[in-house]
Amino acid sequence: MKLNRSSSVRSTQSTPQPRRSNSVDAKPNTTTKPTRSNSAPPAANRPPSDVSTGSPSRTRPRNPEGAAKVNGADAGAAKKPTTNSEIRAWYKQQVAGIPANDAKLAAQGASLEDRAKAAHAIRHKARVDARQFMGTFESALLKARDFFKYGRLDGPSFDQLVGEAKKSGLSEAQAYDKIINSSQRTNQAVDNIYARPQAKL
Repeated sequence: MKLNRSSSVRSTQSTPQPRRSNSVDAKPNTTTKPTRSNSAPPAANRPPSDVSTGSPSRTRPRNPEGAAKVNGADAGAAKKPTTNSEIRAWYKQQVAGIPANDAKLAAQGASLEDRAKAAHAIRHKARVDARQFMGTFESALLKARDFFKYGRLDGPSFDQLVGEAKKSGLSEAQAYDKIINSSQRTNQAVDNIYARPQAKL
């Protein structure tokens, strides 16, 4: 029996072969690329910005002690006294605030020693700041006076005042009370010297 060669070839060719595809869609997409967007972040997530430029604000947090420094030695030039008479008036103004501060501390239950230390601190700072306002010559004269009188360039220390009060026969409590009272008084002779208007330093 003869085989039909053409029929066997046809049957072989008619078998469907698996179809290969080079299409990109045929491959599973296993990676997801992040979506890039040029849109701005929501307003709630934006840092505070400067109104005029839109740049992040560089405003520093408010200094709670800033108000106390407005009239201090590091205040702006517009606030600084410029003549000896103005400087003395500024100094007396600082000293004039001691009674109110002492009354506040007393109402809060502060000890007599703490009140005396606070009064001395206010007076001492006013002395140092006033001399920073002055010219070099005037400041040097006052520092020399304090050195010969107290042995210190910037006036007596708190412990020094307590010791001197005790040497005069006062008790410790009386010494503290004396410091509080004396801190509120300025030197009348110096007040008279600088009472007259003078040229700017």
